[in-house]
Amino acid sequence: MDKYINLLEEFVDNKITADEFERRFIQLFKGDNNLQPGTEFKILDKLFADVDAYCSDPNLIEDPRFDIDGGQLQVSAQETLNKLVKLIAV
Repeated sequence: MDKYINLLEEFVDNKITADEFERRFIQLFKGDNNLQPGTEFKILDKLFADVDAYCSDPNLIEDPRFDIDGGQLQVSAQETLNKLVKLIAV
């Protein structure tokens, strides 16, 4: 989980852009052969759905129910980070 937590921290601390986060998260998530079904996967899969819904150009957002902007993606990343940190602290 360290790879995910580090990436999430970079994004929520504004060290990387939403576009950079999107690219790196998709690469990490899709290439993670060690991720097993369970709580961690469910948390990250929810974030994956939000990353998939992310649209970098607000002019291209057709339906705000299905498309999110960088700010909304950052909120989702913060929520995910909080859940992962809480999960590994148990």
